[in-house]
Amino acid sequence: MDCKYVPEVCVWELTLDCNMRCIHCGSVAGRAREKELTVDECLGVANDLIDLRCKRVTLIGGEIFLYKGWEEVARTLHDGGTTVNIITNAFLFGDDQIEQIKYGHLANVGISLDGMEKNHNRIRNSETSFQRVLKAFGLLSREGIQVAVVTSLLDINFYDLDSMYDLLVDNNITIWQIQIANAMGNMAIQKNMLIDPVKISLITKFIREKRNRQEIQIYAGDNIGYYDENEPYLRNSPGTITVWQGCQAGLRVLGIDSMGNIKGCESLYSDDFIEGNLRQESLKDIWCNESNFAYNRQFDVSHLSGACAECDKGRICRGGCRGSCYFATGSRFENAFCCYPGKRAI
Repeated sequence: MDCKYVPEVCVWELTLDCNMRCIHCGSVAGRAREKELTVDECLGVANDLIDLRCKRVTLIGGEIFLYKGWEEVARTLHDGGTTVNIITNAFLFGDDQIEQIKYGHLANVGISLDGMEKNHNRIRNSETSFQRVLKAFGLLSREGIQVAVVTSLLDINFYDLDSMYDLLVDNNITIWQIQIANAMGNMAIQKNMLIDPVKISLITKFIREKRNRQEIQIYAGDNIGYYDENEPYLRNSPGTITVWQGCQAGLRVLGIDSMGNIKGCESLYSDDFIEGNLRQESLKDIWCNESNFAYNRQFDVSHLSGACAECDKGRICRGGCRGSCYFATGSRFENAFCCYPGKRAI
């Protein structure tokens, strides 16, 4: 079967098992699902990703360290030429985890940090989580392992950004991704805690200004933007400029959950976005099926709704992040968090 699309980037949830109960958790992680993919099954999927020429895989949970054998999956991907990293809450960090990371040949270790101590611990429902993150920074620095920090913004931690920047620079963190929490999972019933849309332009300004200092590589998540004056400086590699060209779920991006369900992106945390299951079909058959991922593969500007339908950037932007659209407005093609100044409200 010929395949028109290459899943260059994959986010792969190995387990829903988690040792934290975060208030913004989009997957409502806690207990492992019944019949999660075994390590042997995952190794087969890893080889399928390699065959499909996947360039980068991020392994997540739940909490990734609770999935026994994750490092075997990472090593298989690495040995096949795929760049691999993980995202962890760092609560379990110690020498055993360092050894697993080394065995897996990770490009970096992503650690979730959602504010300074008071707000981070509140969001994570833990009195010690912040200090454990700092401990992990130290352990990884000692071993020369690159650290990337991922921050999910709510209204309560927005004003921590400047202090977090200083903290990360002081700890020699080299990569920082800033995203906003979507109205899914635990946040679906706490929408009053979501970031105020008027603050999005302040976030893009913050990212651009801090990038200019060249002390840390800061990236905007795909649900931040779009098309204000800071757009060319949000998602690009250092030394280049770029602009948002639409959600890539099902085009360049692939999501896999712990039971083998395939979606265009792991931020699309709804069964409405499942395109197939790996125990019933091969990854190649699901990915290469032209009728799958229709919301992006068969996108037409006429699909846009609300203010996005009236926007002169709609043909390029395509409504921004599909997950941000769906969970905030109920439409896959209407974005409530866009900061484009020329967008017309209707």
